[in-house]
Amino acid sequence: MTTVLRHLLWRIKPDPDRQAPTRYVQCRDCDDRSPTEVSQSECDLWAMDHSGRTNHRKYREFAASDLVTERVRAPR
Repeated sequence: MTTVLRHLLWRIKPDPDRQAPTRYVQCRDCDDRSPTEVSQSECDLWAMDHSGRTNHRKYREFAASDLVTERVRAPR
């Protein structure tokens, strides 16, 4: 019995049917977080408002994009 194995190449790329990346900002002092937004400026405004109310000054930004994989065709 003979087994044939093929090596396939794949790539990952942005999903062409995707919406814009979504993001949120989370306070590192109290774990409060902004609403999930497409606009970075909305997240920035939330962080500045939160700093004004709490005097917290450390934040972490999270962003998510939709991705797809596709098989790369071998040259013939």
